Amino acid sequence: MILHSVYFYFREDTPAEVFDQQRDRIFDLNNQLSVVQLTFAGPPAGIQRDVVDNTYGMSLHMLFQDEADLSTYQQHELHQKFIADFKPYWTGIKVFDTSV
Repeated sequence: MILHSVYFYFREDTPAEVFDQQRDRIFDLNNQLSVVQLTFAGPPAGIQRDVVDNTYGMSLHMLFQDEADLSTYQQHELHQKFIADFKPYWTGIKVFDTSV
């Protein structure tokens, strides 16, 4: 299985409602695409430790059966629309794909 983790870094002037809209759309992707096994998404927990990065605005974590399912998700029109709709608010993203 593959755990797909994405950390979103937002522009400082991003409206608060965009965070809720993005999180809702992440869960919509989970509900609409059968290749997504499980989804978690949310803001940093705010835990203060030297090794914790709290500078991102939201992370998402999706579980896929295999690389083929992850590829299907990456190419799907709903994923592409998600990127197009929210990318203007991001200053950057970090992606980690982990074999679990």
